Amino acid sequence: MKPVTLDIESYLFESENGPFRAIPFYELSIDEWVIYQNEQPKYLIDFNLRESTFIKQIKESMNKGLDLEEIIYKYGVYLGLEWTTIHNIKSQEIENSQQTEKVKLEIIESFGDVANELIFIASEDYEKSNLIDEKELFEQYMVEDKNGYYGLESIIVDRKENIKNLIDFIFQTNFELTKIQKSENISIYNLTSLIGQNIDLETLEEKYQDWISLSDRNNSMDEYGSLLGLIGYLDRNEDKEQLMLRVENKIQCPTMHKSNGGESTKTETKSNKKTKSWLKRLWS
Repeated sequence: MKPVTLDIESYLFESENGPFRAIPFYELSIDEWVIYQNEQPKYLIDFNLRESTFIKQIKESMNKGLDLEEIIYKYGVYLGLEWTTIHNIKSQEIENSQQTEKVKLEIIESFGDVANELIFIASEDYEKSNLIDEKELFEQYMVEDKNGYYGLESIIVDRKENIKNLIDFIFQTNFELTKIQKSENISIYNLTSLIGQNIDLETLEEKYQDWISLSDRNNSMDEYGSLLGLIGYLDRNEDKEQLMLRVENKIQCPTMHKSNGGESTKTETKSNKKTKSWLKRLWS
């Protein structure tokens, strides 16, 4: 992620409640686009950065017939965020009202800058290879118990700081995340000392808005449901001896393609059909 500060002109616009000032980014070239997150300018897409893996993957999807707005919106859905390249200014601009502003954005150089998959594994014991290798991980832990629950729980967060933010929120602590193992884009953390300390569903209801403010994530039923699922998993497994966290930095953007029913996304994995079905269930 690369920070960038732009000198951009803001303008006054008419509204029923009186004039308001906003930034429509008129100065950007045809190769530059802003990603708005929750209606606020957040990231800059610059197609002049030809070596950026993020730009390359966007272009691959555009070559398949999708436009940029479709792609960015779907990326946001995957991340649990409200993303768009279209500003929400609907009002009439007031002439000669411009003034120069400094706007701080970030350039996404790789999808991994904003995409992290967290998998929680509660067990009696574990083998290190089972946590790193995806196939071994699913074969060992993606087994339903008598109540139909899997031995894993997955959640997607965007920025790296939200990994720690999530742990601190769920366990209401300031926990120091220390890697015990790392392989390429995968890191393993030991959370065993936190077993039995997670918040309950009542506390989640009380403090949910704190999470939204802390993480700057989308306030949606999907977001709330993900936290519900994680708390339920931790409650069901509080008698386990070990709690591990596997974090995979998702370098590859979700694959996008046109279908007869319209555009869709899918995540390419090396796992079998059963694994894909499980992932679809978790990320739906």
